This record gives sequence, C-alpha cells and structure tokens, in this order.
Amino acid sequence: MTAGIADLASNVKRDEVKVWIDGVTGFTPAEYADSVYGSQARICEYLGESLTYADLICYSGFAFRVGVHDAMCPSAGHPCCGYQCLDNGFRAMPWKMKLHESFPWSDAPEDRAAFQAEVCGAVKASIDRGVPVHYGGEEDGLIIGYGDDGRRWWCVHPYHSGGGAEPFWHDEATGFAGGKWPWAVVVWTGPKAAADRADRGELLVASLKQAVAMWGAEKGVEDHYFCGEAAYEYWLGWLRGVEAGTVDDPKAGMGGNGWCFDVLVHSRRIAGAWLTQRAEDYDGVARERLLVAAERYGKIVDVCMRDLELTWALALPPAKFDDWTGEMRRDQMERLEAAREHDRAAIDAIGQAAAAIGDGPKAR
Repeated sequence: MTAGIADLASNVKRDEVKVWIDGVTGFTPAEYADSVYGSQARICEYLGESLTYADLICYSGFAFRVGVHDAMCPSAGHPCCGYQCLDNGFRAMPWKMKLHESFPWSDAPEDRAAFQAEVCGAVKASIDRGVPVHYGGEEDGLIIGYGDDGRRWWCVHPYHSGGGAEPFWHDEATGFAGGKWPWAVVVWTGPKAAADRADRGELLVASLKQAVAMWGAEKGVEDHYFCGEAAYEYWLGWLRGVEAGTVDDPKAGMGGNGWCFDVLVHSRRIAGAWLTQRAEDYDGVARERLLVAAERYGKIVDVCMRDLELTWALALPPAKFDDWTGEMRRDQMERLEAAREHDRAAIDAIGQAAAAIGDGPKAR
C-alpha cells in the first residue's frame, strides 16, 4: 500500500547544507543490472508499493530479452538499447510521472535556463514532499535531496564510487553518475487511481507476446543490436572469431561479452522465479506452459553458472585480457549453445501460455 503523503514528508531531513529524504538506499549493478528499472523499483520500495524489480523487468520484457551489439558494446543491461523494453514496464507503474527530457540527439529547449530552472523546481518540490526523483543518462540513479534551493542535487547511483550506497553531489560526480545535465529527469507526481492501474493479467500477456516477438526479431529498433536467436548466433560467431584470430580487437569486446553473459544469467534467474509465481494464477495449459518456461530458464542459469561463483570468472573483463584463454572461450560457447536451446524451448512454451491465457483476466 502506498505510504501517505504526510508520512513521506516526515522522512524529509534538513541541515545547514542540504535537504534530503531519509531512508532511501542505492543499489549496485550486481543487485539490479537494469538501472532504469532498478531506480524505479527502489522508489516503489520506499513508497510502499508492491511492484518489484522482478515485476518491472518481466512486465517490460527485459527479463526475456537477449541483445548483443554488433561491436560488443557493454550495454546489455539497458532496456532502451536494442529492442525497446519500456512501454509495458511503464504501464505497470503505480504512480503518475512527469518526464523532463533533454536527450543529446534531440532539439535543445529554446530557453535552456528556463528549462533547467523548471526541472530544479520540480525536483525540489518532490523532495520536499518526500518523493525521490529518478534521473539518468547512459545509466540511471536517484535524486534523494537538494542544496542551494534546489539547484544542486544529492544523489545515489549504481556507478558512483562506493558501490551505489554512498550519496554524492551530482555536480561533483563524473561518468554515468553526474557532472553533466541528465538526459532525463522523472518526477513521480502522485499515485494512480485504482481504476487507472493496469490489470496484472493484461500486463502478463503483453510481456509474453513481447518475449515471443523479441526471439524472432533479428534486430531491435537500433540496427546495431541483434536480438533473440539472432543475438545468440552473432555472439557465438564473435567468440568463434576471437578463437580463429579474425576479430581485429577482441579486448575491446570483452566488456560487452561479460555484460551479455552476466545479464543473461541475471534476467533468466529472475524470469524463472517470476513465471513460477505467475503460474499460480492459472490452471490447465496456461499454468503448465508457464512452469515449463520457468524450468527452462532455470536450466539456463544452471548451465551458465556450472562450477562458477561469478559470470565474470569465465567471461573475463578487458583488464584480464592476458588471462582469457581459448579453453575459457570454448567453455563459454558450449554453455551459450546449451542456453540457446533452453531459451528456444522457453519461448515456445511462453507462446503457448500466451495463447492459452488470451487477452482476458487471470483464470483464478
């Protein structure tokens, strides 16, 4: 249940330098590989909403996606990179939102100073109400306080030093965490009325249909990203090329290889548990097919993590290029080939479940 606005405001603290919301914690990339939905999940958790990170990445389709950049860019953890995994996730959100966007590839506001003043005012008002603000660029985090009458922001971010837990001033940060104006600032303006909240059964069916569509889509919205089965083929081809010595700069692709592997395990582990829970709402074919898909996703995790504590122990980061052996690459290829078969079977079961459920409400 959503916390009362008065209760939220009681968490707002002040000192001589800043105003901040007490009790909002950050997160690490290991906890939430998807920083967009990780940020939203943290706000939901703080507000007392029942919508979880697992709900968000599954309803959005992200947990069912496999996407690989043609230059092995390490962006597999972002729902906007490649096949878009946004619309259904935002439909699931229990609060109304106001987006203040300033993307580098879009036209700049005619009056930049007025735009920034408006955003700073909206951030200040939200913090004063006790509601954190979602901000981001390449990766996302949370504004949990302000200084200088709203012109400075006190933040947490998964890619800031301290592993996402240490708050910092946005204008003193670097990299993904800050130092420049964000691409987007999202202010949560208030809870949606019960009648305006999306039906859970409809969200499920939409996510299952998206999972099937992504598997068969060679590429997503952006031409540089392969998707679904085509992503596996390109990924495996890249690893084979590294082995054969035909990849010009294999070290440059190691970060992307590692992130793809890590996100695959992260998302399929969550998807398997989530589908098992959703199956409890149904009987017959729908229930059975959802459980089959969940089992297959569990097998992906098992085969990818066999005898490993961390995915990065096999798919090494660029800093360990000299330790990345042919044996390790062949081992990863073997695991990915098995994962692809389980993924294919899971998608087949998901398609059957979606057909059995249809567009109606949950069975029971």
